[in-house]
Amino acid sequence: MLRRVETSVAVLSLVGATLGAAVLHAQVHDKVWVWNAKCHSPSMIAIRVRLDGAELYRSSIPICRWERRFEKGKGTFRFTPSRALVWYGYRSDEGGSTKDVGDTTVANTPLEVDLWQAGGEVNAIELGVTAEAPDGLHMNTIHMLWPGKRTQTTLTPGLVLETWPERSRAP
Repeated sequence: MLRRVETSVAVLSLVGATLGAAVLHAQVHDKVWVWNAKCHSPSMIAIRVRLDGAELYRSSIPICRWERRFEKGKGTFRFTPSRALVWYGYRSDEGGSTKDVGDTTVANTPLEVDLWQAGGEVNAIELGVTAEAPDGLHMNTIHMLWPGKRTQTTLTPGLVLETWPERSRAP
């Protein structure tokens, strides 16, 4: 009886490990949305960043459904706001009971914003976003880029990131 139990446990462990490896393998080769300049017949997505309504950055990126290993998209832009910006949630202690007073960059502080594909999903792209000044990182977040609809994320009050599908252009 003990030998049967040991054999059953060994077989179940082997089957479980094999299924786990198969699931992991399938995830690596899943077709997900990717940002990649080499997409064949890409869908074009507009990206815009505005501060107090004024456009700071605008670009179009190619996306397509492809294997995860082709997640390659990256972009960077710089700007120097003429007013102070207050960043919430990055340098504060979320577990504390005190209100987040924010992290302020004074007016005329040069900032670099990095955008990259943080992850691909079956129905969306996780767009990573950071904002860095000479004194360090002030913001690190994710914007959900949905291929079929307009979305926006407020990075800090007044600073908004928007994405939307662009209409196909006639040849």
